[in-house]
Amino acid sequence: MYLEKLEIQGFKSFANKNKLVFSNTIDKNGHRGLTAIVGPNGSGKSNIADAVRWVLGEQSLKTLRGKKSEDVIFNGSDQKSRLSMAEVSLFLNNADRQLTPPVVTEVDSDTPETDASGHSLSPFDYDEIVITRRLYRNGDSEYLLNGSRVRLADIQIMLAKANVGQRTYSVIGQGMVENFLNTGAAERKDFFDEATGVKQFQIKRDSALNKLENSYENMQQVEMLLTEIRPRLKILTRQVDKLKKRGALEEELFARQHKYYHSLWQDINEKLSGTTSRLNLLEKDKKAKEEELAGVNAELEKIKSESDNENGAPIQEKLRAVQNERNEIVRAIARLNAELELQLEAQGQFDAAWLNNKHEELKNEEQRLQSEINTLSKTGDATKESALRAELQQLGVEISRRDEIKRKSELKQEEKNQLLKRLARLDAVLEANLEAQGQFDVAWLNNKHDELSRALDGINQEIAKIDVDTLRGEISGLDSQRVQLDSLIARGNSELQNINREIKASAKPAASRDEINLSIENFLSRLDAIKSEQNLDRIKTLIEEAKQEFQKQIRTLIDGENEAKLEKARNLQEEIIKHNEDRQALIAEINDLRLDLSTKQERRRLLEAQQIQATREIKEIKDNIARSEVKFDADKINSEKEIISKQLSTLEEEIRDALSESQTANLYTDRQRLVNEINECRVAAASKQDKQRHLDEKLRQLGKEIKDIQEKIAKSQVKFDADKINSDKAALNKRLAEIDSQISSWQSELQAENDRKDEEKRRLFAFQSQIQNLQSGLNIISNELNALKVEAARQETRLEDLENNIHDDELELSLIKEYAVSAEDDGLDDDRLRKRINELKSQLEMIGGIDPETEKEYTETNERYNFLEKQTADLDTAIESLEKIIAELDINIKERFEKEFKIISEKFSEYFKILFNGGSAKIYKLETIENEEGASTEATSTTPEDDRFKRLKRLRKHSSLGLAGIEIQATPPGKKIQTISMLSGGERALTAIALICAIISANPSPFVVLDEVDAALDEANSERLAQILDDLSSKTQFVTITHNRASMKRASIIYGVTMKADGVSQLLSIRLDDINAFRS
Repeated sequence: MYLEKLEIQGFKSFANKNKLVFSNTIDKNGHRGLTAIVGPNGSGKSNIADAVRWVLGEQSLKTLRGKKSEDVIFNGSDQKSRLSMAEVSLFLNNADRQLTPPVVTEVDSDTPETDASGHSLSPFDYDEIVITRRLYRNGDSEYLLNGSRVRLADIQIMLAKANVGQRTYSVIGQGMVENFLNTGAAERKDFFDEATGVKQFQIKRDSALNKLENSYENMQQVEMLLTEIRPRLKILTRQVDKLKKRGALEEELFARQHKYYHSLWQDINEKLSGTTSRLNLLEKDKKAKEEELAGVNAELEKIKSESDNENGAPIQEKLRAVQNERNEIVRAIARLNAELELQLEAQGQFDAAWLNNKHEELKNEEQRLQSEINTLSKTGDATKESALRAELQQLGVEISRRDEIKRKSELKQEEKNQLLKRLARLDAVLEANLEAQGQFDVAWLNNKHDELSRALDGINQEIAKIDVDTLRGEISGLDSQRVQLDSLIARGNSELQNINREIKASAKPAASRDEINLSIENFLSRLDAIKSEQNLDRIKTLIEEAKQEFQKQIRTLIDGENEAKLEKARNLQEEIIKHNEDRQALIAEINDLRLDLSTKQERRRLLEAQQIQATREIKEIKDNIARSEVKFDADKINSEKEIISKQLSTLEEEIRDALSESQTANLYTDRQRLVNEINECRVAAASKQDKQRHLDEKLRQLGKEIKDIQEKIAKSQVKFDADKINSDKAALNKRLAEIDSQISSWQSELQAENDRKDEEKRRLFAFQSQIQNLQSGLNIISNELNALKVEAARQETRLEDLENNIHDDELELSLIKEYAVSAEDDGLDDDRLRKRINELKSQLEMIGGIDPETEKEYTETNERYNFLEKQTADLDTAIESLEKIIAELDINIKERFEKEFKIISEKFSEYFKILFNGGSAKIYKLETIENEEGASTEATSTTPEDDRFKRLKRLRKHSSLGLAGIEIQATPPGKKIQTISMLSGGERALTAIALICAIISANPSPFVVLDEVDAALDEANSERLAQILDDLSSKTQFVTITHNRASMKRASIIYGVTMKADGVSQLLSIRLDDINAFRS
């Protein structure tokens, strides 16, 4: 790889675009041609070297000979306006594929480099690499690689691998040779880092250290966040546990309430359904019996009506009429016989003897009839009827008495029903009052009162345990200690200021008192600033940093005479630091105690709220007990129920006695029997009266016939027509026979009617008995209906109270009704369920209300905590990986440095002898003395954070090489010189050039730009330098800015730089190879 060309536009004095094409000719010895840049002073030659350094990524404005970044942009002149951008492009020939892609990797040089996807990287597939850097006046800058934007670090890594850097021997500017010897050993070491080729590893190491520092800081921030989140997470965890417990209790309460209310609802509905079904059935039975009773009553009324309307009177009237007619016919026949006899007598056929016989016969018949009438008159029908009437009257009196008893019994039954209703109402009132209060007796209220009293005692005990005053006392004591520590710190600061004044009084004259004062004041101000810091780990880090910086500044400003004062100051610093640490520890402890105090105060407020709630509930229970005693007295109600029960028993006994006395069915039967007998006597009496009337009529007729016969006997001269009389007599006899037949028929009909009436009477008695039975059944049904109605009303009241309780518990009745008992049910009965429900409610009250948003906050906090924990693990892994990478890089850097340093040292001695024609020179390493402060700080480290940051600080402060710097020892021939500061200017220049040539020889760079490094050499030494450069040109391409003719003679291309009147540099070029070829 070598330089092809350089394009400059807008950079410093090169306002216009200029292009430098470097020599790439190789002679027969394999040496590449030299490019020389010449010109008068002030023409802008060195700006070319600055352009090369700038495009390679130089960041130091001092090195670029500027004060601010925009100084590198052409600032204009009287004749040309300033530009807004500077751009430099460096063209590199990469035909040998020496350059690799600019991918920074965290591996050592022995490990093949890979890209982000893990594939091995191959060299660029470009023959030409163009590095471009642009800067705008607004401060924006760009780095381009073959036209693509890249990072500066990418370019630095790529060039470092090719031994090219912006601050190495690749560009050696004006004064760098002299400065190289004048710089300190530590600064000289940085130059050797690039000279030995470990710069690329140093860049990786620095990058790894930066990442490690970022990881440490991120770890610290994560741990601070975790420390902040952890207490809150614990509180949220407890609250979420309570919330989960509350959720479990609510879920169990929900299930228990559903089961309990479902059981009650099912029991009440089953009882109510059974009662309603039985009630409906009895209503139907009652209705049927009432209909049947109405039918029987209607039939009875019908029979009574028929009995009243259809009696035997018409037939008897007809019978009497026919009997009268018959009697008339018999009398007519008798008259006809008498008339016939008279006519016969008148005709002489009828004598006195026959009439007398006939008269005698009639007299006998009259006597017989009279005797029969007397017999009938003497019959005891009237007596029997009177007796029957008396007995009937007695039965009527008995029936009236029994009816009165029955009426009283019905009244007693009604009174019994009223008492039963009253008893049911008392039961309903008692149960409703008990259920409305959520208990079934006052004893439960007393138990609840005792339970809440015990809970209140527990709350009071827990409140007593929360000793807030003790915590406040501890906090006050710690505050007092903190004040004492503040006093100690202030006293230490005062003593430190006294020491400061003593040190200022005895300081070296060369040391500035202002600097000493400034150092001490800075240290004290940093300590004061640390007081406001709350993080203990950060405080320790800040104190250690302040301590080390103060010690370093003091050492450089005071001499050995003040060592004791410095030791005292150091001791005071340590005491102040220790007091500060103790103070911060006390502050942390005070904060913890305050947090604990706040937590306990919050717990105490919660317990006091629960105490107030429990006291309120106890008061409510006492009021409920008092109200329950005022509203209802269970014993009084039970006593009243007993009285009513006794009254019911008495009424039932009286009703039974009354019913036993009022067996009126037999009385009605006896009365009906007597009525029937009376009716029979009346019929017999009527029949006898009819017969007596008939006999009387017959007797009267006989008397009349006797009288007629007597008259006929007296008038025997009357004339008659016997045939006609016989004919009339025959007609009358025929009519008489018809009448007798009709009388017989009507008597049979009358007998049938009497038989029918007897049947109707028997039916009437049966209906009356049926009515009595139906009425008795209706009474029983009515009593049962009344009891069922009372029971139904009681169950409906229970159901209504149950629905109110369900509504009060914010449950849905539809879910209660549809609740299904699972197979895994615990089998608790209603009493145990009710007890468990009350326990669950008490537990929920003890837990209290919790914000539902707590669970969301817990989830978010827990997720954040877990995320931070994962970040901690990832950071631990990253830190471990970075520390391993740094350790591997340190090993590689040290091995390579040792190897290259040895070669450079040998070459340096060789080139020194060439340039000085003898003498000796060597370079040696200044080993780092292990920092005792680091060991002491490690001994006082208390946290992993301190260890990490202190280890990082040591890694930054002490390189992997363990070197404090590089020292140069040079002894020209014939001299004994201890230090290079005693060399003359020319000797110093030759020594520096010898070292540079040794470095280039040991670790050749693809190109080197030398800016007037030979300015201080004479002609002979210039020739020797030119010869050395010619020898080195086989591996390195040289571009030299020079005024020396020896260098110009060996150049293949010479560029001349001039500056026009407008302040713009311009280039002129001469290719000496072409001229030599032309000459030859």
